[in-house]
Amino acid sequence: MVEVSEAQVHFALTDDGQLVLDGLGDDTEQDIFEFCYPVLGEALTAGKDVVRAVQIERDRGKDDRAEPEAPATELGRRTKAKLDMPTSIVNRMVSRAAKRRLQSFKPPGKPS
Repeated sequence: MVEVSEAQVHFALTDDGQLVLDGLGDDTEQDIFEFCYPVLGEALTAGKDVVRAVQIERDRGKDDRAEPEAPATELGRRTKAKLDMPTSIVNRMVSRAAKRRLQSFKPPGKPS
């Protein structure tokens, strides 16, 4: 994410009343290319091979993506699979539930 001090966005209205993106202001588009797609931005301004630049940009982030972390417990993994929630939230929920369960646990008989 990057903060943009100014942005210009152009919208159009379709015949069925839907709002669609019509384009970006020139400065806004340039800012996005500089931050998000620097190789493509340079290719567009210099008249270089745009097709190759697009491929480079698409491939650039593929290796950076790490495998998502799995929840710490089997219960957490099942919960994540059913609810498709972020692992950090699943781990926090399972941890809180386990703490509550342990705090309310009363073992049978006298403790030694």
